Amino acid sequence: MTARYVVDTSVVVQNLVTDVHTPAAESLFAQASDGSVELWVPEFCLLECANVLWKAARFRGLPSERAAQLLIDLVAFPLYVTPVSKLLPRALALSLAHDLAVYDCIFIAMAERLACPLITVDERQSQVAAAGGIQLKTSLSSCLGPDSSLLLAYVLYLLAIHR
Repeated sequence: MTARYVVDTSVVVQNLVTDVHTPAAESLFAQASDGSVELWVPEFCLLECANVLWKAARFRGLPSERAAQLLIDLVAFPLYVTPVSKLLPRALALSLAHDLAVYDCIFIAMAERLACPLITVDERQSQVAAAGGIQLKTSLSSCLGPDSSLLLAYVLYLLAIHR
C-alpha cells in the first residue's frame, strides 16, 4: 500500500528552491514521483509556494524566468491538491479551540479527514494535531531517509522567518 502524507508548505518549497538542504526534499518528492508515497496539500499551498518564488525573485536574485519555470514544475508535479472549503469548518473549530492560525489547522483537518500522518516541524501545530489523535511525522528523517537533518534545520529556519 502506498504511504500517504499531508505535507507542510515548507517541505514543498524545499523541492523548488535549490539549497544545500534540497537533496532530502528531492528524495521525498522522488518517492512521490515513482508512486511509492502520496503527498497531499491544501490548495493554498500552491499560493504560498508561488509567494516564496516571488520573494526569491524580488529579493534574493532568483531570475524571473526560473521562478516562472519552477511554478510550472510545481503545478505539474503529482501532488494531491485538496480544496479547503470542506475543511474550513473543522479548521476554524480547531483554531478557536487551540489558538492556532486557521491556515495551520487546515493541515490538521486534512490529515484528520484523510486518516494519514501529518509531516510538520511546527511545534504548536504538532501539539494540536497530537491532541486530536493525528499521527505525526515531526522528524522528516522517518520519511526522507538518511541525511535529512540538514533539511529539518532549514525547514525550522523557514518557519521562523515566514511566521
